[in-house]
Amino acid sequence: MLKICTTFVFLKKKDFFTYFVKDEYEAILKNLISIRKEKGITQYQVGKRLGLSDNAYSKLENGHIKLDAQWFLFILKIFDINLKDFKGFKKN
Repeated sequence: MLKICTTFVFLKKKDFFTYFVKDEYEAILKNLISIRKEKGITQYQVGKRLGLSDNAYSKLENGHIKLDAQWFLFILKIFDINLKDFKGFKKN
């Protein structure tokens, strides 16, 4: 516990998110991309439904814009997927 707290203190504020959940976050984004392609939906179509340009949605999918919970849930609705059925990442 001390090691985690010590590491946490020395990280810059913007790096907390990246340090602790980076792998899981990237897996969720990759899964969203896979689902979108599997369903034959373009970035433009998803972006339009979210009120974003296709370029902004592309940045969201690639992790350049952080995906918040509301957008995540709305994207799942667009893909017609229930949250409990979403498999964001596999446990090791």
